[in-house]
Formats: sequence, structure tokens, C-alpha cells
Amino acid sequence: MSNANFLEFSKPFIEAAKNVFETMVFTKLDPGKPSVKKNNSSKGDVSAVLGLSGVLTKEGAEKKYRAMLVISFPYDTYIKVAGAMLMETYTEFNEEIRDVGGEICNMIMGNAKRDLGGLGYTSDMAIPSIIEGPSHTIKYPEGTTVIIIPMKSAHGEMFLELCYAEGTD
Repeated sequence: MSNANFLEFSKPFIEAAKNVFETMVFTKLDPGKPSVKKNNSSKGDVSAVLGLSGVLTKEGAEKKYRAMLVISFPYDTYIKVAGAMLMETYTEFNEEIRDVGGEICNMIMGNAKRDLGGLGYTSDMAIPSIIEGPSHTIKYPEGTTVIIIPMKSAHGEMFLELCYAEGTD
């Protein structure tokens, strides 16, 4: 299984995250150094998870791929991001702001999907889900490599995770 296109695949997500946070959360994101994630424990307390799959067409050849976008937030960051996006003040995680992470994930995916199309990727995406609680785990698609990118903002730090594998059914 080759992951040769992982870097090319990742760039639209990073740019989309920066764009979504500037326009919807009114803050800039400062991506840190990416690294390979070695476990399935979340670095945050709230994670928005969105799976996708599709076909990469390059140089006349088609390869199936499978991927996942995860954005993990510590509670404090999540509450501030939700407040900025909804223009309200929140002091704790609650049902009113539960879906904000999923909406952000959807917007990032929508922006990235447009750019991925130009690179030869079709993208079938799932509905985002929210996993909440300290020390929760994330089930990544089997055989994928997971890259984690710390992101700093005026609202605090969060983590963008991407996993990707080619040649999968």
C-alpha cells in the first residue's frame, strides 16, 4: 500500500482549516510541525471526526483511497471557538455547542473537497460525529497513517489529524 500522495492530499485540509477559522471563528490558525501519531488517544477533550473515501485519478490510473479528518480541542479551546462562532458566551461544554465541531469539520471538508477535485480526487464523505470526554480514543480506518498537526489560535491550541491510505476497498 502506497501513501505517496499523502502530502499532496493534506495541503488542502490545512489551507481549508485556516480559511474556515478566519472567516467563521474570526481568528488565524498557526499550524505547528506535523508528526506521525503513534496511538489512538485524543490530544483533546472534544473531537470532530469525518470519514471519507474515493478514487484518485492520476496519469490515467485510478486508485481507491480512504481517509479521515479529525479536529480535537481541549474543552477550554472548544468553548471559546464555539462562542466566537455563535457570537455567544459559554462557560462549559453543553448540548447547545456540541455540534459546533462537526459543523467546522464539515466546512473544512467542503473547502478541501473543492481543491482535492482539482488534484484528481473524488470524495465521498460521511456525516461528522463528535466524541467527547477526557482521554477518549479514536478509531482510525485500518491500514492508514495518521498525521497530527498542532494548531494555535487566539482561542487556544487544537489538533488537526489526517489519516490516509491508498489501495483500500
